[in-house]
Amino acid sequence: MELKWLAMVLVVLSLGAGLCDGCLEEERFALFQLKPFFEFINYKLQANNFELNPKKESSSNCWVECDPITGRVTHLFLNYSSSNKMQWYLNASLFLPFEELQNLSLNRNFIAGCIVNQGFERLSSKLDKLENLDLSENHFNDSILASLSELASLKSLNLKYNLFTGLNPTNGIEMLLKLNNLESLDLSSNRLGNNILSQLNDFASLKSLHLVYCGLKGTLDIQVINNNWMNLKELYLGGNEINSLGSLFHEKEGMKLNKLEVLSVPGNLFNNSIFSSLAEVSNLKSLDLSYNQLEGAINTKDLNVLSNLEELILFGNKVNGFIPSQGLRLMNLKHLDLGTLSIDINGLTDMKGKNQPSPHPLFFFS
Repeated sequence: MELKWLAMVLVVLSLGAGLCDGCLEEERFALFQLKPFFEFINYKLQANNFELNPKKESSSNCWVECDPITGRVTHLFLNYSSSNKMQWYLNASLFLPFEELQNLSLNRNFIAGCIVNQGFERLSSKLDKLENLDLSENHFNDSILASLSELASLKSLNLKYNLFTGLNPTNGIEMLLKLNNLESLDLSSNRLGNNILSQLNDFASLKSLHLVYCGLKGTLDIQVINNNWMNLKELYLGGNEINSLGSLFHEKEGMKLNKLEVLSVPGNLFNNSIFSSLAEVSNLKSLDLSYNQLEGAINTKDLNVLSNLEELILFGNKVNGFIPSQGLRLMNLKHLDLGTLSIDINGLTDMKGKNQPSPHPLFFFS
């Protein structure tokens, strides 16, 4: 009986090995096909062995990772891998053989778009495990969005430093709404403006949103935005010209961002009034207000509403102290970054009160 089971196991293993060899051969050929476009592909070919480098080498921005059991390619990083400094068009069909691909990175390759009928939509039929796609620092524009919207398995999409405007009435950012599993979207350093907010209205699955250097100005108009960012945990709005969050976090008029843990707004035009507008974001853990227009003394009463705060970054402002109108209740605060601010912190160590010892040390950075 034991011999029978052993024989069956050997048969299964032999069939599996044959299948794996076939897949590896197909992927080897696929890498050869990519070589003319991404000439710095880092792989080794031997007569009877196909070895994919599983780790990133410091001397190369281009490498491959494979599953240790099946040998199938799971991660393909082709960053800075084209020596061609001219804009060119990609044939996305070249990635079809990599059916187990989970992560594809094409950062900074001067790609302007895809060949007609050979766009990313071609990958939707076979690459159903692709979760992370990095197209940052290329020359893509709004015309690629319809193609990307077919990649239903995507969880993370990086489109920063491209040429998106969000002004296309038929193929705008809304096209990405079809990506129901999308959790992270980076649109930083694109010429979007305040109109991008209404286009992101219904992205209910998002957990992380990056709109850094996107041309946002003045008060964020969120009157047209419903409460569809309820799952959002991280919001990055640095490098804009925002001076007010409006009613973004208002309990009645704005969105109930109960899960928001990180708010990063460095390099904007906020003043001390921003603290009162954050009163409803009780779960916030990290707040970056560096290089804004905060000045004078900050009232600890305004800080105490952020009871779960662990990190507060204030450098690059004109803050000169804290007004201890009540004991500081930021019992979870671990890092307070004041940079080189000339600030009176004599009362800061006492702000927790005699009966409120801090379980965490405060770190002041210079």
